[in-house]
This record gives sequence, C-alpha cells and structure tokens, in this order.
Amino acid sequence: MQEIKETTAYKKSLKGRILEAAMKAFAERGVKAVRMDDVSQMLSISKRTLYELYTDKEELLYQGVVKYDQDNRKHLTAFIEQASSVMDIIIETYQRRVVSIGSVNPQFYEDIQKYPKVVEYLNKEREHAYDQLLGFLQRGVREGYFREDVDYELVTQMFNAINTFVMNQHLLSRYSIQQVFANMLLVPLRGFCTEKGLQVIENSALTEKKQ
Repeated sequence: MQEIKETTAYKKSLKGRILEAAMKAFAERGVKAVRMDDVSQMLSISKRTLYELYTDKEELLYQGVVKYDQDNRKHLTAFIEQASSVMDIIIETYQRRVVSIGSVNPQFYEDIQKYPKVVEYLNKEREHAYDQLLGFLQRGVREGYFREDVDYELVTQMFNAINTFVMNQHLLSRYSIQQVFANMLLVPLRGFCTEKGLQVIENSALTEKKQ
C-alpha cells in the first residue's frame, strides 16, 4: 500500500514538472517547434513515461492552458476580495496580462489556433470573460468611474471583436504587446471614463507603461 502511494505521489509530481517544463518551452519557442521528444529529453524521462501521463502534445498544451487560466482566476478572485474599487481590478488585470503575454513568443498564439480542443476551451472561456468584463464595467458606472450614457454590452462585444482581430491578423508579431494593449484597451477605456475615472488612470502605472 505504501509503495502504491509513493508511486502515485511521484507520478503526480512528475506530471506537474512535465507541464511546467513543456509550457515554458512552448512559450519561448512556440508550440510547433517543441516535440514530445524534446519534452522527454528536458526532464530525462522516457517517451513511454511521458505518453503514459499525457496522451499527445495537444493534451499537454490543453492541460497547460487550463492550469494557467485557473491560476489567473484564483489570483483575480483573491485580488477582487481586497480591491477598493473596480479601477483597481481593471488596472491589476491589465498589468498582469501585459506582463504575461509580453514574455511569450507571438508564435505561441498562432500555433494554439491549430489545436481544436484548446480553441474550444478558449472560446468557452471567452464567454465567461465577456460576462465578467460586463460586470466590471457596470460596477464602474455605479462607482462613478464610467459614464452612464454608454451601451456597455456593445462595448464588451467590441472588445471581444478587437481581441479576435488582433489574433487573426497576427498583430503581436508586428507590434509590441505594450503598443497593442495601449491602443486596444487604454484608448477606449479613456473614452467611457468620467473625470473621476480619468484621474485614476493618469495617476496609475498604466500611463507610465504607455510612455
């Protein structure tokens, strides 16, 4: 019984190490450039062991994307609980995303579009992100940071459309992440802010990053 527990614990630990190493390689080189052979060699394990834990590269990528998303949700949930305003949440989310995406090879985002299971998951998560963003914007109105005369359901759909356009047109390979995000998010954000909201933006690290 003890031996079984030790084996299970080892495999669980190994599975986590494989996921971490593979996602690091995917982020640095792109998914296509990294073979399952490369992953097994990085960890000095046999291909048989690797395939026992992950059936193929798509499953490995999928599990990595899910874990990254879950970690982000936990961080955001914890931050929301102690944030004093919706502006704090938006600024934290913006900065965190710029940092995370900025450290990833743009080829990664192009490659993941070729894996149906991953694309399906991301599309479903986009629906959740839509509802969450709409909630944040509506909260911003109640807190006096955003204007009342704006259709925020339409704004949210436009943000989603812009995000899709950025990926489809491969803009991350032509412009820096700071350029893309400043123009994709900060410009419209300023547009529906009240004077109170604009003051927060001007006094935040967002303006500093843009400069």
